[in-house]
Amino acid sequence: MQKTFADIIEAMGGRVVGKPQLNGKKAIAPGGSIIHEVGTTCMGASADKSVLNQYSQAWDVKNLFVTDGGPFVSNADKNPTLTIMANAWRSCDYLLDQMKKGSI
Repeated sequence: MQKTFADIIEAMGGRVVGKPQLNGKKAIAPGGSIIHEVGTTCMGASADKSVLNQYSQAWDVKNLFVTDGGPFVSNADKNPTLTIMANAWRSCDYLLDQMKKGSI
């Protein structure tokens, strides 16, 4: 990927600063050192295949909502912040509705 991006930049007349990392294991930072980490509490349609329902609510703990990047099963190389915010808003709307109904 880094080689491809460097080639594109140079083809457009740009100058690449530094050398592209060709080793895939070295090109990706280890977990805990970048801010776009997602996953581990994936949402899904059933409790046996996911941790959260479609509203980011834990299947096993009804008053637990995960409103960060945890519900995502994967992530592109783009910043997930706006999607996280949209999902958090959706979760909060659902949570408020459930609180008004006395379900939570």
